[in-house]
Parts: sequence; structure tokens; C-alpha cells
Amino acid sequence: MILPKKVVYCLLLVLAGGNILFRYPLDVGHELGADTTFVHTLTTGLVQDGHAAWILHPLSYFGLYALSYPSAMPFTFASMSLLGIASEASMLLFGWIIAVVGGFGAYLAARSVRRDDVFALLVATLFSLTPYYLKDTFWVGSSRGFVVGLVPIMVLLLSGHLRTRRFLWFVLAIVLIVLLTSIHRMGILAFFILVAYLFAIPFHKVTQKLRFALARYERPSRYALFLSGVMGFVSVFYVQFAYPGIGGANVVEQYGKGVFSGSSFPVVLANMGFSLAGKVGPLIPFAGVGLVAQTWRRPKEVADKFLLTAVVLFLPLLPLRDYIAEFLFLFFVILLVVGLLWIREVRPNRRKLLSAGIAILVLGSLATSWVMKDYWRQRYPTDAAVPSLAYQTGTYLKFMTSGTILSNDGLMGGQLAASSGRAVLPLGGASLHWTSPQQLLWGFVDPKQLEIRPLDLATISFNTDSIFVPVNIPTAEFDWEEILGYTAPSLAARDLQTYGVHFVVVDMRIPLEFQSYGYDRPSGFLVLVHNTDYEVYDSGKLSIWYVG
Repeated sequence: MILPKKVVYCLLLVLAGGNILFRYPLDVGHELGADTTFVHTLTTGLVQDGHAAWILHPLSYFGLYALSYPSAMPFTFASMSLLGIASEASMLLFGWIIAVVGGFGAYLAARSVRRDDVFALLVATLFSLTPYYLKDTFWVGSSRGFVVGLVPIMVLLLSGHLRTRRFLWFVLAIVLIVLLTSIHRMGILAFFILVAYLFAIPFHKVTQKLRFALARYERPSRYALFLSGVMGFVSVFYVQFAYPGIGGANVVEQYGKGVFSGSSFPVVLANMGFSLAGKVGPLIPFAGVGLVAQTWRRPKEVADKFLLTAVVLFLPLLPLRDYIAEFLFLFFVILLVVGLLWIREVRPNRRKLLSAGIAILVLGSLATSWVMKDYWRQRYPTDAAVPSLAYQTGTYLKFMTSGTILSNDGLMGGQLAASSGRAVLPLGGASLHWTSPQQLLWGFVDPKQLEIRPLDLATISFNTDSIFVPVNIPTAEFDWEEILGYTAPSLAARDLQTYGVHFVVVDMRIPLEFQSYGYDRPSGFLVLVHNTDYEVYDSGKLSIWYVG
């Protein structure tokens, strides 16, 4: 259905408003997530130092070199900070911008696949308000959601090139792949969309020739091609269950536990379905219907072949972390909308009734998104908002203390680092402690003394974070645990001096313990601190001790 342009513009404006409303911090006072505080520390260090200490090599900007991280977002937030917009405000604002851009991009991408405004508007609505995409663009600095929001633009550019053959579209797509990779490592998955695009061109030519060659056998050839297509999708999907780990990650390990427990195909499939439903929405089963419907329609346009080849290419990769599922949000949504509208076409005499049913399902999906948008931050401490107390304590640390701060809780330490702009032990956030760019940012590692070696090509997989690793560097995580485990003042003093620690922040829920990887462990060092050192700050929940 083609709608008047003014109607489309008005509906897109309503969608933009809805995207901001869903992401408006009604009961949240600060930024969310441990990964966000990590990016915040990189941003602060960039502003304070005037350069990114972790960029030692051109690949460092993409997070592919040793002790690095994809740097587009820290540079963006730092630039906005220099314009007078605080990092917290820029993260909130950027999430809104990406949400709106993602919705508009999804509309245009869907419109390039099918010239139907209702279809495109449904895709834009369900994509931009997908539960996990909401979570990843709601006041965060973690950049996975920003990559997901730009995937529709990638699809639009390649579809535009397939349709018009204008070389500019292709060049812009390549530039976008580079940009996505600099935002987050999962951006490299855009390369597979490019592969699907390159395969779609000869695939389209072959199917067109087959269509004319088999014109005399219209009905049997249609059934044969339909069944072979569906069986091809099923086979590609099932191979990861028949041979767990064949694609790198083991589907049984990823989905063997969840709503159900076990290693059988029904259990693993059910857990995968529930996981996708929680991220994409309750309408995800219609994606299977849409895949069948799209195959039955015998897609005539090359853009349709592009969509199907992309799905085939990504299906075997579903067990590989959460990144693949997030990256496929647009394709899932397009297919489920195809499935919903196909059901309406099956019974033309019941079109009004079926349209009303589809509207109810869509509204139900949006209501689920509204409920699920707070699920992760309420369930997982690592996704929760930074508490106001951490910002108050961080302000005190910023103006009233010096040196590196030592914390007995890693999650709190990351929050204090973000709010104070100070170096904190332990390291925390998106990168592993022993390969974190904070090692360079805070001067724990001298870049002139670094020895870097490339990984063996045979060991590189989808789970690899970088293709270069540092050799024999200090490990701040292990040193932090050693310090807190010391019972002799002389040993503690030696390591405290190495890292320049003068103040210790103690979470008063565990005053004589420290939390490491979710476990509370006794600390001989904190016993020494409480017996021999001076308390300079006490908020009831956090206390700060001067240790010399």
C-alpha cells in the first residue's frame, strides 16, 4: 500500500517521538552499565590528555591492536564535551539520535525491499522499539546499539546500488563498514552483508534464467524451487545443532541452559527461541512464517535475493555470542512483518479482521518492549544505572584526593573512575583487565617498553577480540587481588607505591572483604587499613581511607 507523503512524514515523526519517549529516563538519574562507565573513562582521559593514549597503531582505532578499543565513540563524546555538552548528556542525546536514525533507516531499507509504506512503517516501528535495541540505546556509551542502529543504512546503501548501479552507493557502504568497525568490534559483521550483496547479483541472474527456462513447467518447478529453498534454510539452520561447535561457538553450550535444561534439539531450540523473543519481541515466531512466505513468493527483485542470501549467511552464526542476534535484528523484523502481512493475504475475504488482529499483535509487542526495556538494568547489576552516591563520592575524589584510587568492588570502581576522572584499581569495563586500554590511559604500562606479537592465524576466530597481544606486561587485575590479600604492611606498601595509590574506597556492605568475579573474599589488607589508617570520608555506604 502506498500512502500519501504527508501521512508518511507525520507517522515517521510520531515514531521519532515514540522512540525518544521509550528512552526518556523517567526513573533513572545517571548513565547505565559497566561498559558505559568504561567508555566514559576513555572519553575523560581523551579530554584531559588531549590525545588517546591507547592508540599505538592504525589498528588501535578499531580495537584490533594490543591494549586498544574501538575509538569512534570516545572521540565523539570527547568532541561533544569540548563543545560544552557533558559526557553523560552526550550519551543520552546520542542514544536518541541513533534511535531516530535507526527507525528512519529501517523504513528506507524496508521500502527498498518492498514498495509498500505500511510494510516499511511496521518494520521501522518494530525494529526501533525492539527490546534489546532499546536497552542498547538507552543512556549508554557502550556502542553495540549504535552499530545495530546503522545496519539499516548499510542495507539501504547496498540495495540502492543493486537497484541503480550507482557506484557512489557502493563506496558509501564501504565507508560505513569502516565506521561501524570503529564504533564496535561487532561492526566487522557488516562484511558478511557485503558478501551477501556480492552473492545476490549472480544468484539473481541464475534464478532469472531458470525462471524463463522452466516457464513450460510453471507449477512443478515452482513447488520444486520452493521446497528446495525451504529445505536449504532448514539444513543450514539445523547443521549447528547436528554438529555443535562447527561454526566456532557451541550452540549447546550457549543455549543448553535457560528456560529449560538439556542438550537435546527441542530443548536447545526452545531456549534459543525464548532468548530471541526476549531480545526481538514476542512476534519472533512470525519470522519463520515470513521466511517461508518470502520463498513461496519467488522473489523477482534482486533486493529480495539480497535479503534471503544475508539470512542464509548469518543463520549458522547464531550461536556466536549475542552479537550475531543483535546484528540480525533488522532481518528478523523484516521477515516477521512479511509473515504477518502474508497471513492477511491468505484470506482476502477476512482482510479487515486479520488486519485488526495484526494491529493488536503489534500493540502487544510494543507493550512488551515497554516492560522489557527495564528488565536488564533491574536484573543485572552490570547493566544498572550509576547510583547518585557514586557521583557524589567521585566528586570528592576528584577535588580532594590524589593518585590512583583503590576500591574493594570492581563495579563500583568503574563508576568512581567515570565520575571522578581518576585512575582506579581494579580496571573495569568492556575490555579484559589484562588487555584494557586503561593500562595505557592511566600510565600502568609504558608504551615504549611494550612488546607486541600477532596471534597465530589458526587461533583467530569470531571470539577473538584483537589480533595482536602484549607480551609480559603488568596485570593490574592480579596486582589488585594481591594487594587486597596482603597481611604484611611492607608488601602492601610496595605495590601501593608502584600504582601510586594513596586512598582506598571501601564499600561498607563488605568492609573487610573485596568482591572479585561475583564472589566476596576476605581481605587482610582492609583489616590493616581499618586498624592503622585514617578515614577521611564516610557516607554511610562508602568510606574513603588515606593510606599514605
